[in-house]
Amino acid sequence: MHTQIVSVINGEPLTSTAVIAQGMSQKHRSVVQLLRRYADQLATMGRVQFEVAPFATRGGTQAREVAMLNERQAAFLISLMRNTDAVVEFKVALINEFYRMRDALRQRDDNLWQQMHALIAKEVESKVRASFGSHLMLERKKEIPALRERFERLESEIQPALPLH
Repeated sequence: MHTQIVSVINGEPLTSTAVIAQGMSQKHRSVVQLLRRYADQLATMGRVQFEVAPFATRGGTQAREVAMLNERQAAFLISLMRNTDAVVEFKVALINEFYRMRDALRQRDDNLWQQMHALIAKEVESKVRASFGSHLMLERKKEIPALRERFERLESEIQPALPLH
């Protein structure tokens, strides 16, 4: 089963210390200790969000504190870890996934902006048509008496009135 290594939470791509530990084949506790050692530096890159998450053990389900990290925090944290082939492979995958997720969010946002602009243009066009139509309707109402009068005059000239007696 493929684990999602970057998730979008409240519109921001994030990963967790649990994902990093799994990807680096490290104990989660070691990753959290490293995070706490460099907490001041990580805080300059944004607030580190902690949450309690369940995880399975042989003895059953337990809870552990997991930190959610943005792209900059995750990149800094993984840069502190020793490079083995597997670690380098995960670092590349994590960074590529952050970029892919950011591009997908940007594309979605751009698409939403395009839809918004198209909707605004449609609304303006609708207002112009309605305004144009109401002006035409008003002109027609003003012209109706003159048209009726002219129609009646032409009709009377074409077919003169016949005496009824």
